[in-house]
Amino acid sequence: MEIYIYSLIFLGYLVLGFLSREREGIGSRKMARYLYMILKKLERKKRRLNFFEGSGIRRDIALLYPFGRTKEEEEQFYVERIRLVLLILFAGTVLAAASYIAAGENLLLAEGRKLVREEIGGEDRSTELEAYLLTKAPESGETEEEPFVYQGSYRLEVRARKYSEEQAGKMAREAFAALPVRILGENKSLDEVRSPLNLPSQIEDMPFRITWESSNYALIDSDGKVGNLGMEEGARRQVSLTAVLTYDNGTAAGLRYEEEYEVTVLPPVLAEQDRLTAELREAIERADENSVSGEVLPLPRELEERGIVWREKPEDPGLAVLLFTILLAFLAAAAMGSRLHEKAVQRERQMMLDHPRVISKFVLYLGAGLSVRSTFFKIGEEYERKKEEGLKKRYVYEEILFVCRELKSGVPEEEVYARFGQRCRSRQYMRMSTLLAQNLRKGNQALLSVMQQEAQASFEERRNTARKLGEEAETKLLLPMITMLAITMLMIIIPAYYSFAA
Repeated sequence: MEIYIYSLIFLGYLVLGFLSREREGIGSRKMARYLYMILKKLERKKRRLNFFEGSGIRRDIALLYPFGRTKEEEEQFYVERIRLVLLILFAGTVLAAASYIAAGENLLLAEGRKLVREEIGGEDRSTELEAYLLTKAPESGETEEEPFVYQGSYRLEVRARKYSEEQAGKMAREAFAALPVRILGENKSLDEVRSPLNLPSQIEDMPFRITWESSNYALIDSDGKVGNLGMEEGARRQVSLTAVLTYDNGTAAGLRYEEEYEVTVLPPVLAEQDRLTAELREAIERADENSVSGEVLPLPRELEERGIVWREKPEDPGLAVLLFTILLAFLAAAAMGSRLHEKAVQRERQMMLDHPRVISKFVLYLGAGLSVRSTFFKIGEEYERKKEEGLKKRYVYEEILFVCRELKSGVPEEEVYARFGQRCRSRQYMRMSTLLAQNLRKGNQALLSVMQQEAQASFEERRNTARKLGEEAETKLLLPMITMLAITMLMIIIPAYYSFAA
């Protein structure tokens, strides 16, 4: 299933590259622009589709690029965003497909019926197998392509080839007294055993390695599995279960302790599917025990005169990688929009902080006898001179330069001042542009009085803004301060605790 998903994604990239006539490779701007145009056409045809209109991207771009470049900058932003998403998705798909291929090369199933073990000293490995029952016995000549029925999935631990280990033991009496209760599992007592026993290989706080021996491994094996599927209803079987506690005390033989427990095995009640699954698992475990010293683990070939087909299921992390890639692409696209919005917020904040200076310059030049038109030119000339000296870009002065260009091109002053306020998109500048437009015929004296009042109000707003920014900075510093306090408290408390405990 996974390989089909990866193939469809790669096919989609190839089709997109062919349609866009792209030769530069995956994730180029040409391919991204082609996909952008397709989405725009779909958005125009289907009014319910809203790929680009619903976000605040257009508003932020209009704030940052007000000089007639809004459409071009918006297209460039979305093309870059789509290009980034395509690159991330393609890289993630390649990584997921590579993970799938790598998982398939590390399979343990050989010749369809054997699981290859690691050499002596190697590590135990696990695999997942799927069993399929054929309609006839394997001697009938049926092949895997003929009809079969899915039986179940089996997670198997393929142990490495090992030598038997010597073990030693101590505190045997306490361990033997605790074991009858610890090994019950879901059974009520050792006199009524229907489900697997919990046979531990060690006990906490005790230096034992525990092995288990059974008088009848068909009924109870060393792992606690109960083979009571074939028992008749009402039957009772006695099994002697021996716990061998060993402890390596540095000698060649070590210490060994044994205790025998009498266990009564009763038949279970299972559905047909559960019974077949349990029998097949029991057959696998018997084959595992019988071939632990061999190079392979031979899998059962039939169950109740029905052939078995084994197929190994690779552990493929590719889908997880693909999902992570999709999430990463989504976060990257969201981050681009967040950064753009942050630039717009910084622009608004900068223009609000510059407003008192602009008003003050207007009051100064108007009071000196300059007209509103000459004041704009004077402020624009000063800004261009300071830019040549290394002053960074200030958005409100860029707007003033645009006003100067409009005035030089012959646009009526009233219309120019109205556009100035609309482009700034700030309450203070819109009020300023309204005052400039309304007082064109009243003369500088009436406008100067109004501007002086506006200057006082703007300085008060700037003080409030500075106070608000200071409070926000204090709030952002609160978390680091709390973290430093917690670290300091730990540095004091931990040494004091250990000194007290000592």
